[in-house]
Amino acid sequence: MDIPKFVAAMAESLDGLWTIELGHHGHRDRYLIGPDGERVHVWYSDREKTPRLRLSASLPHELWDLRYRHGNPVPNHEISVSPAKTPERVAAETARRLLPGYRATLAETRALHQRLHDQAAARDRLAHHIAESLGAAVEHLRSSATGADPQHAIVRYSGPLAGTATVPRNGGRVAFAFSVEAEDAAQVAAFLATFPNPASKTVPNPERTRET
Repeated sequence: MDIPKFVAAMAESLDGLWTIELGHHGHRDRYLIGPDGERVHVWYSDREKTPRLRLSASLPHELWDLRYRHGNPVPNHEISVSPAKTPERVAAETARRLLPGYRATLAETRALHQRLHDQAAARDRLAHHIAESLGAAVEHLRSSATGADPQHAIVRYSGPLAGTATVPRNGGRVAFAFSVEAEDAAQVAAFLATFPNPASKTVPNPERTRET
């Protein structure tokens, strides 16, 4: 089976501009690259009793790695068709049976990538603002053993209140840790007491609001 010619004909039949890349099995396979970064592997398998044409769609490596590191399994997007079918028929089945689910996974993963990017950008802005106020520097933790992105930005500062400020990636609470001399502890406690306690905020009474 002439896979390069077959896949070229498929590319012509699919909507949009599809290009072709070499595979890993010589003349037996090729990759179809779609207009929105879709990646479909077309492989002729004749080592079985009945030869099959196998098509599988995969995420770009960086997006697959992102999903894996954040605990989102990648669904298996794969179909198998008879090699006796025409390229046009296989292209139609690919568009109907393979691409819709794959494109949903691709869009979902890109949204995850953008969300993490936005969270990290907000984290870094806050960390640098804290660092500028304290005359300190910002550092990032390395990826954890579970494969997560750098979770926190760390601001290490010196002076009378030497310590760290830990800014999480996901916009959670910033953790300050510092130590002071015993004679300064009461003064620091008095300063901290000036901050409002969120738990003490009163909830407006709707009945009273209507009366006024």
